[in-house]
Amino acid sequence: MFDLLAATRDYWKQLDHVEAAYHRGELSAQEVNTQVHDLMAELGDARRQAFKDVWASLQVTLSQQRDAIAGTVAVGLLAYLWLATLA
Repeated sequence: MFDLLAATRDYWKQLDHVEAAYHRGELSAQEVNTQVHDLMAELGDARRQAFKDVWASLQVTLSQQRDAIAGTVAVGLLAYLWLATLA
């Protein structure tokens, strides 16, 4: 997730540079649109990669800790059923 935060910060920084160049008259509106589109595509790629990394990490954790997770869920379910029958 830190890569996504860094990519977002870089996106905003580059967007500020594009805006400043536009205000200085160095870029036309069409060039600004093209650069913003490219920046958005780069950020989208970084976002997709970050989510893929998080999903892969979650899958590894679930596969390695399957017994512990199943035990915790079972204990939680039993505790819920026990409390529900007391009420």
